[in-house]
Amino acid sequence: MKKLADHTFLKNAKITAVVCLICVLLLSGCINKGQNNVETKPNVNINPSNVVPVDNATGSQGTGGIVYKYGTATVETIQVLMLESFPVQVKVVATGYLPDSCTDINEIKTEKKENSFNINITTKRPKDAVCAQVIVPFNETIPLDVKGLKAGNYSVNVNGIKGSFELAVDNMLNNQSTSAQPGQQVITEADNGKNISLKNGETFYLKLKENPTTGYSWELNLSQGFTNVSDNYYPPESSKDNKQPIVGAGGVHIWEIKAVAEGSQPVKGVYKRPWENITGTEDTFLLNVEIT
Repeated sequence: MKKLADHTFLKNAKITAVVCLICVLLLSGCINKGQNNVETKPNVNINPSNVVPVDNATGSQGTGGIVYKYGTATVETIQVLMLESFPVQVKVVATGYLPDSCTDINEIKTEKKENSFNINITTKRPKDAVCAQVIVPFNETIPLDVKGLKAGNYSVNVNGIKGSFELAVDNMLNNQSTSAQPGQQVITEADNGKNISLKNGETFYLKLKENPTTGYSWELNLSQGFTNVSDNYYPPESSKDNKQPIVGAGGVHIWEIKAVAEGSQPVKGVYKRPWENITGTEDTFLLNVEIT
């Protein structure tokens, strides 16, 4: 019996050892398998070609990491345009060229100092861009801030190309600019059909209501005894504090007229559209002036 029990114990011990060995092997395989499934993030390789250096001497980095090279536009000619309005509007048309197809106009800056307008047109292009070397013309219209300027001569300089313009009267909307000088007669619609006296060499102001937005304007006819000193339209002002004209509202047309010959000299006016023929139904104005 004792031998049989020892034999059974030995047999069970072997079986237990085998089972333990198998478990160890299986457990080892599971651990290795789990370790092999661990996700690792790859190292990010920085490609030096994707790094955009910034060269402060020749350019700066713009949107999207592009480095631009800046320069001055080549201007060949300028033209100063004065629009028929009041206040007068002045625009400068600058023509020139860009050196290649990759270069664009970057910025237009206008600075005013006393009676001079200095305009600087700059360019930009991608620093390392390879472009066709073809000249690209440009044409830029640049408005000048001339509202409120006094009458006088003004100079314009666009990248070294110079021009000029002249304001015959103060370019402002205020009571002073639309009123007559002391001692001068002011004639309005209320004087239609009247007779006045004037000495040779004297001047008077004629003020008639006008609304060019409707297409109508005064067509004035002066006899040879007069000369037209000035002729301006003044749109209405919205208020004393806000000098912006009211769009669509009527203003006043003011002429300064000088007597240059003695005798009876009429001043005639008709209110019409310039492209229409006179029909006899238009509003008219007549002033009889006796010049002595």
